[in-house]
Amino acid sequence: MKNFCLITIVLFSFSASLFGYPGGVSGYTKKTGNNGCYCHTSSTTSSVIVSIKGPVSLQPSQIGDYTVTVSGGAGTAVGVDIAAVGGTLQTSDANLKTMNSELTHPSKRVFSGGQYVFKFKLTAPSITGKVTLYATACSKKSQWNFASNFDVAIESVTGINEANTTPASFQLSQNYPNPFNPTTTMAYQIPSEGLVTLNVYDILGNEITTLVNERKAKGSYTVVFDASNLANGMYLYQLKAEGYVSTKKMIFLK
Repeated sequence: MKNFCLITIVLFSFSASLFGYPGGVSGYTKKTGNNGCYCHTSSTTSSVIVSIKGPVSLQPSQIGDYTVTVSGGAGTAVGVDIAAVGGTLQTSDANLKTMNSELTHPSKRVFSGGQYVFKFKLTAPSITGKVTLYATACSKKSQWNFASNFDVAIESVTGINEANTTPASFQLSQNYPNPFNPTTTMAYQIPSEGLVTLNVYDILGNEITTLVNERKAKGSYTVVFDASNLANGMYLYQLKAEGYVSTKKMIFLK
């Protein structure tokens, strides 16, 4: 009788941990299968929309900011399970907690403005390749859906010469990552010493900031731009050096 009671207590404890929705869950994304929140109901709810957003590429070991947005359905008991193959998931604030290397809600959430946005960070692995993000979320206990899998390319910056190699021409590379939130890296190269300016403009051509305005020796350079204080949208960045002018577009998405 004592053994039976012990087994019953252990099973009850395991069940509470596995299905403990109010305090978060793990293991319910497509990373581990297609069952999803089967403990609530066996099928997905098409009116519940779950989406993952963030940089589609990162450099090795770079940290990117991502979101999972839940909309549709009742929005009265919102929960989420976020998983990744590759890299390391980290919380951005108190809207998520870590459970078994995945991210989940610490308590049920409710919609604000017709949705709930979970913010988190992904630290890319130290080698190139691909990371896949997964998410499953519910709007209330009986309404849930999967997010589409989100692939992040882990790539080293290309088009930049080694420090001891003289560039053959002027070049301004596309910022990386793009879209970005809130920081991105711009790379440029100059084949001879001269005055270099690198400015950021809004889409109307108004100057936002000057990142570089000085004489530079020939070589390859990178500059990090932080858009934390700017609004979402498209921006331009322009390099001028010894008669060379190049302008590229970049997109800031919070």
